Amino acid sequence: MTGPGTTQHPPIRGVIFDFDGTVADTLRLVISGFQEAVVSVGGPRFSDADVYDFFGPTEAGMLRRAVGDLWPEAYRVYLEAYERDHGAYDQLFDGVVDLMASLRSRGIRVGLVTGKGRDSAEISVRRTGIGPLLEGFETGSDAGLAKAHGITRVREAWGLGPSEVAYVGDTPDDMKSCLEAGVAGLGAAWAKTASVVADPRWHCFGSVADLASWLDAHIDG
Repeated sequence: MTGPGTTQHPPIRGVIFDFDGTVADTLRLVISGFQEAVVSVGGPRFSDADVYDFFGPTEAGMLRRAVGDLWPEAYRVYLEAYERDHGAYDQLFDGVVDLMASLRSRGIRVGLVTGKGRDSAEISVRRTGIGPLLEGFETGSDAGLAKAHGITRVREAWGLGPSEVAYVGDTPDDMKSCLEAGVAGLGAAWAKTASVVADPRWHCFGSVADLASWLDAHIDG
């Protein structure tokens, strides 16, 4: 685990999680569904690296950029593929459910803010069974990255200040969203697809257990 200095952080009273690559190993599901959707309307077979370049907006926004006016049909195919193939991704990373349940049992608010669209996010929440553990749930924007706004909406609904909330995400953009929203950034570096790296401005964890230990020492409850 790496992170900012040794200064005592104010007690954490709410924890918000990203989904893809943080709670579940679902990036492959997103990429393959996007590739299938684009090809289905006569578009090119994008490489994985090409698909990453479209990340930021929701899947509908990504498809608008990729296939233009054909996006509604491509989006329908994407959602069908996402639901069809989700079975291989229904299990969360080891320890995530226990961590969420432990936080809830100690009176800590638990939320989800993802860049995914509402449709696919609701499929994943239903398929993984984490819905009852969530007290806040915000999805992305078709126009582009909007996680800082989602984090702030959940935090304000909880009636908590920025210093009382932490966000857990697996990319540098996630951590930059934390800085923009003023909350503590907790980098989830346990997935093979994680791109978050150590930085003096946020904490970084190599396992869910390491994150749980940090939270145990910093939560208010």
